[in-house]
Amino acid sequence: MSRPGFPPVMMVVVITLCLTGCGHGRDATAADIHYAALDTDAQPLREDFNRDRGNVRLVFLVDPICPGCLRGLADMGDDLISKLAAGAPVKVYVVFEPVIGGRAKDIPAAAALLRSSAPRLYWNPTGDFGLKMSHALNYWNGHRWVYAWDTWLIYGPDATWSGATPSEPAFLMHQLGGLPHTAQFPHLDARTFAAKVHTMVDGLGRPEPPP
Repeated sequence: MSRPGFPPVMMVVVITLCLTGCGHGRDATAADIHYAALDTDAQPLREDFNRDRGNVRLVFLVDPICPGCLRGLADMGDDLISKLAAGAPVKVYVVFEPVIGGRAKDIPAAAALLRSSAPRLYWNPTGDFGLKMSHALNYWNGHRWVYAWDTWLIYGPDATWSGATPSEPAFLMHQLGGLPHTAQFPHLDARTFAAKVHTMVDGLGRPEPPP
């Protein structure tokens, strides 16, 4: 589960974002943020995911103190979530995992980087969900299974969750040193990710306005 170190300037950027990135319009603040703990069956995430069938669903797997994860959350807030139209058929679920020492108390500051109170937040204190998702996403690097975190997933409107994990995602990106950056496992680029989401939303069609 190790990842390359981050330069000091990256830490400064992340800390600055945590302190100043949440003060615009309807952006979420730490005081607004609530989360649910996952049980061994990944509830209530599983129930929420299936209830929201018909929407494009995004699942982010992150540690709440990982600099790369925080940068990813901030970019998703800026490049995707803050730009979604009101009522867009998109649901966002963020699963926080204690990979490098993140704790539940760190969740509010991390989640505030998304600039919205709409995403649903979950805490997986045992870390077992990342192990399950590693196999579900085929995170095998030829030598070992790579733990699933700093991972960003898109599920289509017809995806269901009937087993231990959701069905295969329509698209994923990651920032893991243990995985190759290939067409199967592309490195995270929030704008590319956002474009994929918008394309999928457009594919759902829009209802005709009333006469």
